[in-house]
Amino acid sequence: MPEKPAPAPEALNLDFTGVFNLKELKREPPPPPAPKPRPIPPEFLVGARSLAKDNFFVNMLRPRPPRTVDASKTTILVVEDDAATRNVLGLILQRSAGYQIRQAGDLGSFIAALQKHPLPDAVILDLELPGNLSGFKILTKIRAHPTIRSMPVIIFSGHADPEDLQMAIALGADAYLSKPAKVEAILAAVKGVLGG
Repeated sequence: MPEKPAPAPEALNLDFTGVFNLKELKREPPPPPAPKPRPIPPEFLVGARSLAKDNFFVNMLRPRPPRTVDASKTTILVVEDDAATRNVLGLILQRSAGYQIRQAGDLGSFIAALQKHPLPDAVILDLELPGNLSGFKILTKIRAHPTIRSMPVIIFSGHADPEDLQMAIALGADAYLSKPAKVEAILAAVKGVLGG
């Protein structure tokens, strides 16, 4: 009796429109000032000092298996509202390291970039996007989604406060780059989060 063919693998559900809901991703209004500053754990101060000195911090707490990375087959999704910054970042990654680049400047283009095959291998995510959207909330949604939860995320922000670094690490960011960032820092952070 001939063997039955194996069932086709279930197609990935790449309709992220319900996941990245515009209302849920809006930044919260700033809280009233706290009576006294919260103490920051020493490990975050180390990262903050590294951030101030080197313009990047790679969070190696998130496990990633070491692997050989073929840059020509590796796609980086750059999510940045400023077109000039987005283009320069894309050029650096493409020309200096040979990565494939996708770009997004707002929520709609971010969702469209996620829906293309193959899925990006890593995301570089700004914290402030058009429409008062929060990069932290987008990161939270990425970490909660079964298809993309392990995708490496690099926060790329003009905010270099220890509190922002602490929040990024707590939400599962793999790396934190402060603007402006040196080319070496950008390339080192991407290589580090990919496990290369």
